[in-house]
Amino acid sequence: MDVARYRAHCPACPWTSRDFSRYSSAENAAHAHADEKDHACHVIDQYGLRVTGSTVRPGEEH
Repeated sequence: MDVARYRAHCPACPWTSRDFSRYSSAENAAHAHADEKDHACHVIDQYGLRVTGSTVRPGEEH
């Protein structure tokens, strides 16, 4: 069985997080990067595609 993988990704810089098996962990990494670097981020799936509705902007509540 293939486990889904998620990563936080920042289109404003070359940063991409490590793989996570849970979406919520990748979303938390996206929030941390967005707040630290003041960049909007999103979560991508194992195919490198942005997950719809996953955009995280600096200062947003989780």
